[in-house]
Amino acid sequence: MSTNIAVTLVPGWEKRVTPEWLAGWEPEPFELEGGHTLVVVMGHGPTLLLLPPLPGFKEAFVAVAARLARRRRVVTFDLRARFAGPPDWRSLTDDLERVANRFAPGPAIVVGHSLGGALAQRWVLAHPERVAALVLSSSFAHVRTPRSHWAKRYVEQPLVLASQRLLPERLARPLARQLARRGAWVYDSACDEHVLDFVRHGIRGLPLGLAGQSVRLAMAHDTRASLGAWRGPTLLLRGEREAAWMTEAEEELARLLPGAERRVSPGVSHLHPLSAPRWFAETIEEWLGGLVGQGQGGTKNDEGVPQ
Repeated sequence: MSTNIAVTLVPGWEKRVTPEWLAGWEPEPFELEGGHTLVVVMGHGPTLLLLPPLPGFKEAFVAVAARLARRRRVVTFDLRARFAGPPDWRSLTDDLERVANRFAPGPAIVVGHSLGGALAQRWVLAHPERVAALVLSSSFAHVRTPRSHWAKRYVEQPLVLASQRLLPERLARPLARQLARRGAWVYDSACDEHVLDFVRHGIRGLPLGLAGQSVRLAMAHDTRASLGAWRGPTLLLRGEREAAWMTEAEEELARLLPGAERRVSPGVSHLHPLSAPRWFAETIEEWLGGLVGQGQGGTKNDEGVPQ
């Protein structure tokens, strides 16, 4: 078998999540340029492509995938970690094209969270005919840090990451509970023990160089001048307690995409696909159902559901 060139979550994470989340979660290798990634395909019906956030673990959607697969054919995959040259968005969009050609050859509903939303924007601008509907969750057209947010990004975030990565489990776990109650970093009070343990597992196993690489890609993303060219059905999601810069980023997306509908997940922050998965899945399904009633949403299957 070829080399896995994608971001890979350290084994053992399955023991840390709610068992129901794992129903149908069966990754399989899929060849990309220079190696392979792991792809999860589950459910039946119109195809829904889930594009993961920084650093690119598909497991960021493990809490919502089975819920969405009740009515959809869900496809998600790990983003590339190894590049032929410097990390670039072109390689990521080429990978997405390969995955889409194989697992979603027709128009698909594309959902991207955070960095995955940036990839979704680039995909929809390059291949608008391949997107039946677009969902941007806690995403951004470009990254900016308001002065009021400097302390949270450059002081609080590094301290949280360092504590969860370096402290022994007996200290890191109760600290994570306190951080969640305070809404520190991307945590919120809805993050239960499963979510906190799962996120900490990812933090501990993530190579530092990979984290920096993902951040640099995010900083290089800017679709402000072109995003308005997309006129298809669009839904913007965010957590009610997102950081200031993230809330402003969602508001900027709304200005760039004036036809987009907006929903806010109550009481949660940037991890809302994990901390509020029921709201996430049900909100997307409700919105897609509304598109059918309006005669929108791309091609339809025999039941009149957007594909």
